[in-house]
Amino acid sequence: MPIHKKTALSKAEVRVAKKAPPLRYRPEFCERLLAFFDVPAFRVTEVMKRDGSVSLVETAAELPTFASFAKSLGTTCAVLDGWEKKHPAFREAAQKARDLQSNILIQNSLRGNYSASFAVFTAKNLLGWRDGKEDPSSAGPLVVRWEDK
Repeated sequence: MPIHKKTALSKAEVRVAKKAPPLRYRPEFCERLLAFFDVPAFRVTEVMKRDGSVSLVETAAELPTFASFAKSLGTTCAVLDGWEKKHPAFREAAQKARDLQSNILIQNSLRGNYSASFAVFTAKNLLGWRDGKEDPSSAGPLVVRWEDK
């Protein structure tokens, strides 16, 4: 039987995989999402130095993402987006997950565990943060009213 080169699956298995229906939403996915994102921002490990003294080393936790959560379920981010649109409970859980993700990013950035450029890039691309300055052209028309008294 020929093997599909990229995935080491037979052609029949590849056809079945392509036709597999998307994962159906279940309410327990809300709890699983929050548990996936509710991780400590960092861990502290004791390291023995050559002189026998002990040093504490802080290591940032892996930043949880929706892509990694989708992978853990065996689905895609597009499926998660669909669940957010259709199921208010999942939408609320996803917002809480984003808040947890934001907290991990902030904690590790403030502690120096992430570089500033990584933190800014991640905050803008994963969390939708923007720079403080607003573009005046995108704010709409400026209306000034003068009232005589």
